[in-house]
Amino acid sequence: MTKRILVQRQVFISDIMCHSGCGSSLNYALNNLFEEFKDKKYFPQDAQLSIYPQPEKLGVHSLEIKIKTEEATFTPPENLCDSFFDELNNRLVEMEGPQITDDPRKAQTETSGKINWINILINLLAMGVITLLWFFFPPSIPLTIVLTTISFLTTGFTAREYLINFFRNLRSKNLANMTTTISFGWFLSLAHTLYHSIMMPMASSFSMAFMSFVMPVMLITLVNGMDEIKRIILNKSKKMRLQGMDTLFPEMKKEYPCYQLSSTDQVKLSELIAAFNKENSHELREAIQDLFTEEGFVKESTDELREGMYIEVDREDCFPVDCILIQGNTTVDPSILSGEHKGNKKFLDLIPAGAVNLGNKVTVYAKANAYDSTINKILFRANRARENRALEPSSKFTYLYTGLIIAGIIASIAAPLAFGVFTIPLLLQNIMGILFAVCPCTIAIGHQLPTLLSIFHRSNKGIILRDDELSGRSHKIHTVVFDKTGTLTTGKSRVTHCSDTISEALWERIYLLEKEQGGEHPIAKALVNFRAGKPQPIINNVSDVVHDFKNRGLSAKVQGVEICLGNATYFEDARIKIPSITTPPGVTSVYVAENNSYKGVIFIQHEPRPGIQKTLERLKEKGVNLIMLTGDNPSSAMGFNQQLGGVFADENIRAEKTPEKKEKFLVKLIKKTKKRGESCEGIWFIGDGINDAPCARIVSEEGGTSCAMNSGDKAAFFTDISLNGSLKYLFKHRKLNLFLEKNILQNQWLIAQSSAIFLAFIISFSIVGIAVSPLIPLAIMLSTTFLVLFNSYRTQLSIDNALDKTSSLTKELLASDLSIGLLVGASTLFICAVLVATLATGGLAFPAIVFTAGAALAASSACLITAGLMFGIFSLIATSYLFMNNCSCESVETGEDFSVHSLVEPSSLSVQEREPSVLSDFGITRYAQRKTDSSCNEDSIVADTRRPSYESCP
Repeated sequence: MTKRILVQRQVFISDIMCHSGCGSSLNYALNNLFEEFKDKKYFPQDAQLSIYPQPEKLGVHSLEIKIKTEEATFTPPENLCDSFFDELNNRLVEMEGPQITDDPRKAQTETSGKINWINILINLLAMGVITLLWFFFPPSIPLTIVLTTISFLTTGFTAREYLINFFRNLRSKNLANMTTTISFGWFLSLAHTLYHSIMMPMASSFSMAFMSFVMPVMLITLVNGMDEIKRIILNKSKKMRLQGMDTLFPEMKKEYPCYQLSSTDQVKLSELIAAFNKENSHELREAIQDLFTEEGFVKESTDELREGMYIEVDREDCFPVDCILIQGNTTVDPSILSGEHKGNKKFLDLIPAGAVNLGNKVTVYAKANAYDSTINKILFRANRARENRALEPSSKFTYLYTGLIIAGIIASIAAPLAFGVFTIPLLLQNIMGILFAVCPCTIAIGHQLPTLLSIFHRSNKGIILRDDELSGRSHKIHTVVFDKTGTLTTGKSRVTHCSDTISEALWERIYLLEKEQGGEHPIAKALVNFRAGKPQPIINNVSDVVHDFKNRGLSAKVQGVEICLGNATYFEDARIKIPSITTPPGVTSVYVAENNSYKGVIFIQHEPRPGIQKTLERLKEKGVNLIMLTGDNPSSAMGFNQQLGGVFADENIRAEKTPEKKEKFLVKLIKKTKKRGESCEGIWFIGDGINDAPCARIVSEEGGTSCAMNSGDKAAFFTDISLNGSLKYLFKHRKLNLFLEKNILQNQWLIAQSSAIFLAFIISFSIVGIAVSPLIPLAIMLSTTFLVLFNSYRTQLSIDNALDKTSSLTKELLASDLSIGLLVGASTLFICAVLVATLATGGLAFPAIVFTAGAALAASSACLITAGLMFGIFSLIATSYLFMNNCSCESVETGEDFSVHSLVEPSSLSVQEREPSVLSDFGITRYAQRKTDSSCNEDSIVADTRRPSYESCP
C-alpha cells in the first residue's frame, strides 16, 4: 500500500557534540514527541518516524524528518507540521542542548561578483565623465554642482550596502566595524567637497577638482575591489564546506530496493542468529535465508531506510546503514571509515554504513537506523564547531589615532590664536583638512587588504585556510601528530624483491588471482602492477576463491592449480611449512604456495610520500615532537619508521590505533601538554580520511591546527587548513602570519603618520601666518593611500618568496622592509624639506637645491636630495622586478618547491609503473612519470647462505 506523508521538514541543528550524549538526547526528544502525538491521535498508530542526519557545515547537522502512514482515511489536524516542529523547538530550548538554527545553505551558495564589477565599472565611468567635463567646460558654479552631484550619487550608489548597514547598526548601537569606518569616510568626503564647493564654487585647478570630485570615487572603487577579493576568497573556502552526504559519499545512492521485515520475522531472525552463532550449521543458515524473499522489493529513499529492512546493494554502491550480510559474499572497502583497506565479507558479517561494495550485488539486513549508524556516529564527533576566538582589538592604535585627531583639532584653533592669524575660514579649512587627511577609507583598506591578499594568494598556491582567524596565529609548532596512511604514505606499494624460485608461470597465476580478487588493496595492486606490462595470460579462469576472514591471505584454483598467498600465520594455519626468513626493515612479506607446497616469498614496500623523510628530518632538527598514529601492527610501523631513517622516536610510534583510540590518545596528549604548561596552539594534526575527522576537531577545539594533505581529502571538510600535498608549508605558516601581523601594524603607523604630518603643517603654517593649502591634505591622503596599498601588496610578495620554488633578488628586496622604508623615508624627508623651506621663506614654497642661502634652506636641500636618492633606489628595485618578472625567460628551477604546480616529486625509490600517475588539484592536472631503474642494487638483500636465495625482481 502506498504511504502518505503526514509531516516532512528539513531542520538544522547546531551544537551536537557527539552521538552518545546530546545526539542521543535529540533522538529521544524526537521519538518521545512523536509517541505523544500518536497518543493524542494526531498521528495514526501505524505512523512511522524516519530521521536522516547529514552534516551541512561545521557544527550544524541537517535532519530530514518524515512521518508516514498507510492509512488512507486518516485526516491530520490542521497545521500539524508546524505544531510538531514548534513543540520540538520548545523542548530543545528547555533541554539547553542542541538547538534548531537557520538554514546555513543560504550562506554557502556561491556568490556572484557581478555586483562588485558593476560598482567598479560605474565608478570608473564616473571618474572619466568628471575628468572630461572639467576639461571641456570652463570653471563655473553649474559645473561645480554637476560634478558634486555625479561624485556623490555615484559613491552613494556603489557604497550603498555599507551606508544601509551603517544606519542599521546605528539603530542597534553596533558601530565597532569596518562598515562604520567606510561610511564615516563617505560622509567626511561629502562634507569636504561641499565645504570647498561653497567656499570656492568655481574649481579653477584640476588638483582641486581631483581632490573634491574624483578622489572620493577612487576610494570607493578601492573598497569595491576589496569586496571582490573577499568574495573570491569566500567562494574558494566554500570548496572546503560540506554539502550533505553527497560531498562525503558520492557512492551513496538516493534510493535502494528494499522491504520491511515484519515484527514477528524480526524476532524469529534474532533467535536464529543467536543459535547460529553458537552452532554454525547449514540448516540454521538456510532457515535464516528462508525468512527473506527476493520478491517484493520496492525502491525506498535512503533517508527512510531503517532497522529491520532487507536491502539490496549493487556493486560499487555504498552500504546505507549498518547491516549484516544475508545473501552472497563480497569484498567491501571501509577505508573512508577506518583507514583500512578492503575486507572480505561472508554470511552474517557486519558491514558498517559508508563502506563501498566492491563485489557483486548482495542483500543485507539493516541492524540500525541511519541515525544510529557507524558513519553518523563518526560525523557527530567530527562535525563539532569550534568556538571562534575573537581577535584582540588594537587599542594602542585606536588611542594613538584618536589622540592625533584631537591634537590636530586643538592645534587648528590654538596655533592660529597663538600667532595672531585666527579667522573662521582658516579654522574651517584646517578642520576639514584634518578630517580629509584622516582618510577613514584608507583605514579600512589598511586593516582588511593585507589579510585578504594573504589568504587569497595562499589559496593560489594550493593552501586553503578555512577562515581569517587562522592567518592571525603565530604560535610556534612544538608537536605534529601524523596519521600514517595517506599522509606519510601515498597509499601505494611496490614489489622490491622476490624469491628466484617463483617461476614465470606462477607469477602469471598470482597476477590473475590478485587482478580478479585483490580489489583496491595496496598489496594486490603492487602485485598486479609488477606484472602489468607482460603478455596477458591466455587461460584466465579463477575458481574456488577462499578469503581468510582475518584478512591474512587468500587461496584459489587458478588455471587448475591451487594457489595460496598470505602472511606467515596464514600459512601456519594452512599447515604449509615455510623456511626461516629474515624480513628486511620496512617491507611486508607475502608468501606463495602452489598445490600446498611453499614456492617463495615476495617483499612489498609501502611507498612513502615523496620528500617526506627530508621534511620530517627538518621538523625534528627544529625541535618539533613527531608522533605517528597508525592502525598497522607494531612491527610494520617500526619497519616503516626505519624506511624513513628512524625519524620517529620509538615511543612516539603509536601502532594498532583504531580511530577511537586515536581520539583518546589526542585527548591525553592535550591534557599532558596543558599540565606541562605548554600551549595547545602549538599542536598540529595531519590526516586525510573521514576517520581522521574526529581527531582533527579535537585538536582544533583546543586551539591547535588540523590539516588535510589535499583539498580533495575527505578530512578537508573538517580541518582548519588544506595543504597542497606537501608538508613544507608547516615551516612557513608562522613566518607568513608574523609578516601579516607586522604588515597591518605598519599600515596603522602609516595612517597615524598622516595625521601627525598634517598637525605639523598646521603648526608650521600658523607660525608664518598662512592658511594650509587644500592641496596639502590631498597630497597627504594620496601618499598615505599609495603607501598603504604598496605595503599591503608586500604580503603577496612575501608569500611568493616563501612558497615558490625560486625567487629573484629584486622580489625579495621589494618584499622586505627595505622597500617600504625607502618610500616612507623619502616621503618624510620631502615633507621636512617643504616645512623647512616654508618656515625659511615665510610662504608655501617647493624646496629647491640651494646651499648658499642660509642653513635652513641648505638643510631643506639636503633633505630633498636624500629623498630623491631614496626614491631612486626604490624605483630601480621596482623597475628591475617588473622587468625580470615579465621579460626574463624561464630557467631551470632548483631547490625546494612549495607551489601547487609542483606537487609531484620524482621518487628516490625505483617504482615500476607502466602508466603515469595523475594528480589533480584546483583544476591543475599534471602527469608525472616515475623514475625507473634498470637495476635494484640499492635494494638488494644479502641473504644467509643457509637460507633460500633471493634476487631483485626483473
